[in-house]
Amino acid sequence: MMVKRKNPSQNSCYKPAPTSRVRSVRWVFLKWPALLVGADLSLVCFTLAIQSAVGLVCIRVIGRWLGGGGLPDISFRPMIIALTLTGIGLCAALAHLARPRLAPLALCNPATSWLSREVLLVPAFAAALALAILSSPVASPAVLIFLESAACLLGAAALFAMTGVYRLKTVPAWNTPATGFEFAGSVMLLGGALSAVLTGLETGDHLWRDPDFATAAIGIFLGLMMKLAAISPAMQAERVARNETWYPHKIAAFSAGQAQAIRWMFNLAGLALILGSLAVSTWPWSCLGLIFIVTGEVLGRVMFYKAYRRIGL
Repeated sequence: MMVKRKNPSQNSCYKPAPTSRVRSVRWVFLKWPALLVGADLSLVCFTLAIQSAVGLVCIRVIGRWLGGGGLPDISFRPMIIALTLTGIGLCAALAHLARPRLAPLALCNPATSWLSREVLLVPAFAAALALAILSSPVASPAVLIFLESAACLLGAAALFAMTGVYRLKTVPAWNTPATGFEFAGSVMLLGGALSAVLTGLETGDHLWRDPDFATAAIGIFLGLMMKLAAISPAMQAERVARNETWYPHKIAAFSAGQAQAIRWMFNLAGLALILGSLAVSTWPWSCLGLIFIVTGEVLGRVMFYKAYRRIGL
């Protein structure tokens, strides 16, 4: 007796993917929020907030130096925003811990532990920002310049330590130069986007005349170039992880290529909007571009954490 198999398409729970290329792209783009399911958003918030703060401070300082600005041109609004972002990141890091009261134990081994170095350097970066803000009414120019430079150096050191935390030999998908490119690219990309929005708020409708906006646009472009450079080593690391681990990554709704395409759609749209704000001399376009870039970076960081696959049990 032959049993007739039921057509899967008759099952109401079965929803085949679109067959045409146009419909497939549309389906992938509309389903991108599925990437956020099961993501560790506390770590996403921590890393992106700290990297945004470091990028904002460094890009604004470099922009003022390259533009020939002196001490009277120092604006502490970026430092206040950077300090706020750092505080948000630290709170998110505490939310990630199962027992936050044990967090000080992470400071015990700075000689050999990248985590201990990160835990030391991120608050040191915040302290330099706070000192610069609080001492600005009374400190001498030399002290303010020293604090400003110290904040940039401590931020760069914190980024380096953060990268070291994830370069684990037991996690092939993270133990790759792509991790450093990704984190440094986020610093430039998010810092540049924030700087572009702040410049628009401060300058008004004459963005093309402001060197800070040009520096912000260059930072965004360099950030995208760093992320482009990360694609090849990341794909190689993914192949290694597939061969050396016994379970798949957690990006179940999409392939890695589809997720990357969605991310780059947001990032390139953000860059186009920010450059468009320069062409039409209106800052709200920069705000919309910032939203697109932040969305793309959140998706990229979620992909990064979901790529975790550890060698062994």
